[in-house]
Amino acid sequence: MDLFNNTEKIFTVSDINSLVAGMMRAIPDFQDCWVAGEVSKVSIPTSGHCYFTLKDNTSEMKAVVWRGNLTAKIRGLLTQGNAIEAHGYVSVYERGGYYQLTIDSVRPKGRGNIYEELEKLRKKLAAEGLFDEERKRPLPRIPRTIGVVTSPSGAALQDILNTLRGRWPLAEVWLSPASVQGDGAPPEIIASLLRLYEMKPDVIILARGGGSAEDLWCFNDEALVRTVAASPIPLITGVGHEVDFTLVDYASDVRAPTPTGAAVRAVPSREDVLSELRQLEQRLDWAMDGTLQQRWQALDILEKRLLTQSPENKIQNEKRALDQLSARLELLQKAYFDSRRSALEGLEKRLLSLNPENIMKRGYAFVRREDKIITSANDLTTNDRIHIRFVDGEKTAIVE
Repeated sequence: MDLFNNTEKIFTVSDINSLVAGMMRAIPDFQDCWVAGEVSKVSIPTSGHCYFTLKDNTSEMKAVVWRGNLTAKIRGLLTQGNAIEAHGYVSVYERGGYYQLTIDSVRPKGRGNIYEELEKLRKKLAAEGLFDEERKRPLPRIPRTIGVVTSPSGAALQDILNTLRGRWPLAEVWLSPASVQGDGAPPEIIASLLRLYEMKPDVIILARGGGSAEDLWCFNDEALVRTVAASPIPLITGVGHEVDFTLVDYASDVRAPTPTGAAVRAVPSREDVLSELRQLEQRLDWAMDGTLQQRWQALDILEKRLLTQSPENKIQNEKRALDQLSARLELLQKAYFDSRRSALEGLEKRLLSLNPENIMKRGYAFVRREDKIITSANDLTTNDRIHIRFVDGEKTAIVE
């Protein structure tokens, strides 16, 4: 120790994690490696990435498969307790301070070469377009006949029949039996499919119950996959369980997780159909009511137009108009005669007010010489004979 230099180098946590990450990246074997172990503590959060622990008898390490690499095949292999071989690279998650295996490929432990051949076959058939979504056909809405290829002694057949009877008992089932396990199974399945292709049911179910990867391996046969892809009839596969994927699942029109699921996809539920029929009946009633209502409204409009244009209606309208004119004429006539009568009464009152007799009653008299009415004293001379008219008589007088 240098007694004259007592300075200490202090690292941050980030410094240490960064140094370790660099050391990991500097080891070539850690950047492209296969790691064998048992799957444990699998978690797939909403992000879509898969986190799990890979362990052996004495140790364990964290592992991750990013969402972009998490295929259905890999998802099926990453189940609790599965022994796998995972390919990827070892990295350090600096923020959390731990290392992990980042995985891009997974295969069952001990079957690496076989699965590599299977993957090559899958890519080959996919390149030929046998798995393209564009070539897959929709299933018939309500099939009348359903072809089933499976073992006649297996539980899968009973599951299918029970499901079909419960959901849509009107469908007729044609069984084309075949072995669904072992080396001799693919030719039998192909022959059964070809037999159904000639019989032409509405839809075909190719099914087998669950089992190990070895039990389901016959469904990866290239000739069988090509026969499924060439089916002239919509075909559903229900092989194994939810996590089991075989090449026939890629080639079929619809992949169901189980034989029961295949039967569910093949036919509708009678309760659903009855519900749809009830809804259609209600919609039909509404449509009929609406149509009838429109027709009645149209008839009412035509009836009103017909009534307005009918001769009887026109006569009634003219009669009403004539009655209105007659009433107006009576009113005008009454008003005219009332005004004339009022005028005559006024004239009569004026005439009475100017009547000489009425004036004479007030003490006046008329003086007349011969036929001339005297209105001034200057109109008379001495000895003129005049006539004086009173209200009650007439007298003669001589002017002095």
